[in-house]
Amino acid sequence: MNSPVEERLRAALAEAGASIDPDTLRPLPAPARRRTWMDARLLVVGAAVTAGVAATAVGLTLGPGDDQIAVAEPARIEPGKADMTVIMCSTSALVVKEPRCGGRDATAQEVSAAERAVRGLPQVEAAYTVDQQHAYDDFRVDFALNRPMLDAVKVADLPVSIRLTVKKGADRREVEKSLRALPGIGGVADNTATEAALESRSEMRVNVFLCGKGSSLPSCGAERKPDESMVVKEGKAATSAQKNALTRLIDGMPEVQSHTFEDQQAAYDNFRREFASNKALLNATKVSDMPESFRVLLKQGSDWATPVATLRRQPGVASVFYVPCQQDSMLALSRYGVRPPEDKVCSPGS
Repeated sequence: MNSPVEERLRAALAEAGASIDPDTLRPLPAPARRRTWMDARLLVVGAAVTAGVAATAVGLTLGPGDDQIAVAEPARIEPGKADMTVIMCSTSALVVKEPRCGGRDATAQEVSAAERAVRGLPQVEAAYTVDQQHAYDDFRVDFALNRPMLDAVKVADLPVSIRLTVKKGADRREVEKSLRALPGIGGVADNTATEAALESRSEMRVNVFLCGKGSSLPSCGAERKPDESMVVKEGKAATSAQKNALTRLIDGMPEVQSHTFEDQQAAYDNFRREFASNKALLNATKVSDMPESFRVLLKQGSDWATPVATLRRQPGVASVFYVPCQQDSMLALSRYGVRPPEDKVCSPGS
């Protein structure tokens, strides 16, 4: 059973163009159930602990109204070296609101209990609790080149978290399952797929996901009840004529350097190669889960906002994403548990 955090990360990954499907940190903007082509696919990563131990006491800054507590600080785990991240409950507007949190911040006692529980699991090799200030310091390093992201996220927006590494061959699903019901924990993110999808953040890539059969997206013709709780009319898949028209349109765009078309089988094959080590994810994903898409590479330094806006208006298009923006959003979600407003993070120049 996938965790809420993992499913949401899948969604974010699909949008970013990594042909995959998950449920952990809520996906980027999309309708209710988020079964969009960018709606779910995954985010996850490696392991390692930086040197320098020394059990020193540090103040753990929690949400408003909570006292600071002293926690023993083990060897620091860098954000990109954590296999998994436990996101504690937070009332921050940028953190996905999980029903289990009851609309409140995790207490100091809950953070301490969660830390003990994590370190006590036989699958866990090392764990490191990260307060808001330390998380923000790391955040500023990760997004040093993304000014809109830095402007959109403040210290108080970041939740307290626990980074952990797992032993080789350990079942991460069992780790997530063991922690899921603990008080104060909003979600657990497996970082392996996430990091694998963030390797070429400097390339100006655009992913154009096409409508599929039974789509729940309004852009594909789907209709929902007024409260968006249920799809009353499913959308239609992109037609051959629409795909041909998109090919001609992309060919004529002056900003485009090159592009390729990826059908469902090709997307699935690429997915299996990329995540060959994640058997649980592979077993849960089928060819029919994969979206067809155009993968577009823009000329370095060109305007990306215009082609993205144009492609989003075309018939047969489910969603269009400027990959560097989506990758940064995914990184913020998986490593730090926050989802900054897309219109701020992905504005021109970001």
